Formats: sequence, structure tokens, C-alpha cells
Amino acid sequence: MPEVDLAALSDETLNQHFMPRIAVPDHETWLNEDLATSGQVRRKLAAEGRARLDCRYGPGGRQFIDVFPAASPAAPIVVWIHGGYWRALSKEHYTNIVPPLLAAGAAVALVGYDLCPAVTLTELLAQTRDALHWLRAHAPEMQGNPDRIVLAGNSAGAHICAMALQHDWSGESFPAESIRAAALITGIYELSPVLRLPIQQEVRLTQREVTDLSPLKLPVRSKARVLVAAGADEPDLWIAQSRSYHQKLIGAGVDGALMIAPKKHHFSITRELSDPRAPLTAAVTELLHA
Repeated sequence: MPEVDLAALSDETLNQHFMPRIAVPDHETWLNEDLATSGQVRRKLAAEGRARLDCRYGPGGRQFIDVFPAASPAAPIVVWIHGGYWRALSKEHYTNIVPPLLAAGAAVALVGYDLCPAVTLTELLAQTRDALHWLRAHAPEMQGNPDRIVLAGNSAGAHICAMALQHDWSGESFPAESIRAAALITGIYELSPVLRLPIQQEVRLTQREVTDLSPLKLPVRSKARVLVAAGADEPDLWIAQSRSYHQKLIGAGVDGALMIAPKKHHFSITRELSDPRAPLTAAVTELLHA
């Protein structure tokens, strides 16, 4: 679709396009069902000895990682970063995606992080980079290969993953090449709309952060393979950001794919990852070979 002048849109229109909880009125049902199902999966994997839960990687109140080791050594590591517009939800909402990834031969890590407004978005991004450092150092304990990391996340988590791809890792003990691929699912990549959304009361973005933390405004650093996905039933302007970011990646020479999942909205698209037969699950597991 042609580029839209967001400044010309009313607040009501912006909310409809960029507030998924408005676009999907029964969002609480979806989130509550996912939390309940994920709780069952989490307890089952823990009882089977296939989980190390709440591993601390930093001092923050939510800086914990759930680790699910692979069945065989030197496996790719899928690092999942949850959504919630940087100010809600948790890693515990998404354990339902773990079994298909384990079955595909991966180790899996679900990352928690402190939420806005307790931290700024800049601080939140630094925390998630600390999580990547921790995971790379502890890769052998999860039967993982520290040089075969696959980032994955939904909504704000997709933005966080995209920012990890954009980050300049030089000078840090983290080789950028260890991130082999990323699955960016129903993400937001240009943050200027957030300034006019109700969530701004909690996220408290500055204009500088909008410029510095919008992947669509930043140079593409990583050449990791990238899947960009969105639901076909999401609002047009939300989908447009995924299309634009995919085009930016392709223009920079990245091996990237775009998937617009039919009949999926912001919350149902993530649940699809709990189904090993789903096309999105197949696309994500294909990244394990990158």
C-alpha cells in the first residue's frame, strides 16, 4: 500500500491500527487461554526433567530465562522474546511454542525482561542483549551451539529481535555472526505512532528513542536470514510495517522472506506456532538450518 501520512490520521484511527488489543476485542480470551496452555506445557516439561526454569541472567525483577535443552548436542538455539508492547505479558505466556521446536531438534530459551515504565525501552533492549550474552555462555548446558542462534519474537518481541540484528556488537564478547537467523512475527518496526497511543503513558518514549530504536530508520547491519510474518487479518497499517521492513532487508541484500498468514490476527498468529503442522511453524523451523 502507498505510504501513509500518520500525522494526518486521527488518534482513533491510529489506535485501531496500532493497538492490537483494540483491533482484537476478545484479546483477553486469547491471552488467558495461551497462558493456561503454556502453564500446562511448562509443568509437564519440568516434571520430565526437560526444563531449567527461571535462570537468572541479570539483577532485574524479571531478568530470568526458561531453558529447554535439545535432545542432541550442538543444536541450534531458538531464543524467544515475548511481546506485550514492552509493558505487559511474560515468557510464561509462550511455553506452548516449545514442543514443536524441541521436536525439530532445537534447544529453546524463553527470555523475560523488566517492563516499561519500570525501565526505559533503551534499558529494556540492553537487558535482552545481556540475555543473549548469557545464553551464548551457557549454550553447552542446553546442548546448544553458541554459534547457531535463531532469534524469534512476536509483536514488541519482534521489534526487540530486530534491534538485536541492528545492534553494533563490535567490541563485545558476542560475535554478531552467531545470530544465524530471525523470525520476526507481527512486529512493529517504526515507533513514531507509539507517541500518540495510550501505551505511551507507560512506555514513555522520547523523540530520540523513536529515531534511534526504529529498525526502519536504521542501517541494516546483520546478514542473518530473516522471516518477517504478520497476520492477514491484522490492520492494514500494522501489516504495512512488516512489508516495509521486509523490503528494507531485501534491499540490503538480506536473505529474507515475507509471510502474510491467512485468517490470522495479532494473537492467533502466535498460537499457530504451537501446532507443528502449521505453515508458520514450518517456516520458523526451516530457519534452524541457516
